[in-house]
Amino acid sequence: MATEPTPPRNREIRAVSRDVAGADNARVMRIVATVDAMSARGSADELIAPLRPRLAVLRPPRPLRFVRLLFHPLDPLIVPAGRWRPNQPAIPRTALVPLADCVRAAMGPEIGAIEAAIDGRTTADSDLIAARGRLLWPVAGTRLIAAALPASWSETGLGDAIFASLARRTGAVLAQMAAFDRLCAETVQGLLPPRADTLHAILREIAGTDESALPMMVTLLLHRLPQAAALLAAGQTGAHGAALKETADQTVDRMLEQLARKEGAAAEVAATSLEEAGAAVRRIATLLRRLEEGTVKPARRAQLKTVRQQLDAGCRMRFATGLRDEVLAGLQAGGSPDIRVLETAARDLRALETEARAAGGGSAYDLMLRQAADAVKALPAEGGPGRTDRIRLVEILAGSDAALAMLDERRDNR
Repeated sequence: MATEPTPPRNREIRAVSRDVAGADNARVMRIVATVDAMSARGSADELIAPLRPRLAVLRPPRPLRFVRLLFHPLDPLIVPAGRWRPNQPAIPRTALVPLADCVRAAMGPEIGAIEAAIDGRTTADSDLIAARGRLLWPVAGTRLIAAALPASWSETGLGDAIFASLARRTGAVLAQMAAFDRLCAETVQGLLPPRADTLHAILREIAGTDESALPMMVTLLLHRLPQAAALLAAGQTGAHGAALKETADQTVDRMLEQLARKEGAAAEVAATSLEEAGAAVRRIATLLRRLEEGTVKPARRAQLKTVRQQLDAGCRMRFATGLRDEVLAGLQAGGSPDIRVLETAARDLRALETEARAAGGGSAYDLMLRQAADAVKALPAEGGPGRTDRIRLVEILAGSDAALAMLDERRDNR
């Protein structure tokens, strides 16, 4: 059967996208800033689609638009439209703006106060996002549950029949995001266990609104609070308990299947910023430990082993690229590098190393850190970081003994 030719406009966009994908980091940042500054982005969004994995590593602050604030807590659920399937606990990226249009129409003048509060702010303003988001998310979720098909839905590339179920599921989860965000904050970055009563209340509310939204909520829960995996169905009885247990099992199987793929756990760690890499490793490792507790069926045990191997490979890859691109490259570039930036990168590396060793890493990190310390020591005395700055950087990278040895070398050479 003959296929329709690709429209010239689409061919042009794809050609430019291929060029953009090969751009260096500085050009990527300029391209994204240009697109973000557009009042009507249209097809320009297609240009930055190939850059999204790079943006996950670079983490440039983005303008805090209404759509970004609205869907901020649902970010782990957002996937490219081409990879989305109707039964998947996820949200296709092309649906975000039309869903936000529904919320705008339903909230009316209230939107003006929100947009005034976030005007000129960026995605780096985490306190503002939490404060404004906790006011917005429950209201927006409630309005989205009963939303009517917006005119902009035709731009999603999805059928009209998909809208109602996707909007209802998304709204059911979004309505509980203020409570969930507070629950996450109470764990102090995962150091404390979440409150089981609060967790179960959130899950009951979602199930009461739309039980088909539970897989989305469980996916978010395992992403942000993996230590709560054992609490999901604990103490829950009756039909709700049975449904929750089945949902949890299916969601865990789906997540492990994704993490065990070639582009799974290793790629997930490799695609994080160096600042967040340690936390990403800790999250995946915590999930694996919780899933290994108690009786584990043979198929899942094999998956867990594969994911651990993927995680170890991803840790080594991210550590090596972080050391090369964010520490050594800065030292070798010539001129006077910003020592504070280098020290921050070195501390992030050590945080990643700590989590990587706990997840099953080995002596490779010792070798890479020694090589990095040797590279710092070998820097010429003129034109680079001062002696004190270099000693402090060696201490961060290789420990106090290496820094003392470097200091003793200086004394011996007097």
